[in-house]
Amino acid sequence: MDLTLFKALNPANLKDDFVLMLEEMILKGELIPGDRLPAEREFAEHYGVSRPSIHDCIVILENRGLVTLRPRHGVVVNNYRKEATLEVLLSLLEGNGHELGPGLHRELEHFRIHMEKDIVNLICKRGTQASEDIDEMDRINEQMTETADAHQLAELDFQFHLELALAGGNSLYPLLNNTLKPAHTKYLMRFYEGQGIQEKVVLFHRELITALRACDKEASIDKIKKIDSYDSYKP
Repeated sequence: MDLTLFKALNPANLKDDFVLMLEEMILKGELIPGDRLPAEREFAEHYGVSRPSIHDCIVILENRGLVTLRPRHGVVVNNYRKEATLEVLLSLLEGNGHELGPGLHRELEHFRIHMEKDIVNLICKRGTQASEDIDEMDRINEQMTETADAHQLAELDFQFHLELALAGGNSLYPLLNNTLKPAHTKYLMRFYEGQGIQEKVVLFHRELITALRACDKEASIDKIKKIDSYDSYKP
């Protein structure tokens, strides 16, 4: 493989930049499954660093499921859709130099809708056992009317959805929410910079709370779709 395909990097920050560069090339399809990367020695000479430094980077990429280090065969690019770890998703969501394309935005939207639809089903089955969590969702939503700060709104929005997950009674959903928190709140801070977003979110939240208190599963799911759909917030 031609080393000119790989952009120049600052040796002082090589580890992070090298990992980011290869991760981005794989996720963008510039390196495809089955491609064999240049040898560690070649990379080391190309960037003017030690071979162990390059090896450390390759190990990070292998741990993320993006490449496989095969003895005597070198480093081979994996199919990231089949083998990449949660860390790659978090890297995408947190930015880290990547462009989060519209396709992934839609996939994340669908994932969240399906997850929270299941949470709604669990809440309706729990009935009054979920009342305290729903009351807490209401308190959080009212706090969202008292600030215009994007950072505070992002944190409150996250807490609202975390409380929704807790109301379902399945301990894995809150854990999943907490795992995605850094990326989620970072996205929400940009989201709340949009004009009229705060008012729409608060209204949609109130409608969801009303439906949950009435144990109206169909109405609650309809509100979840509205809350989690990007199209709901278009001007």
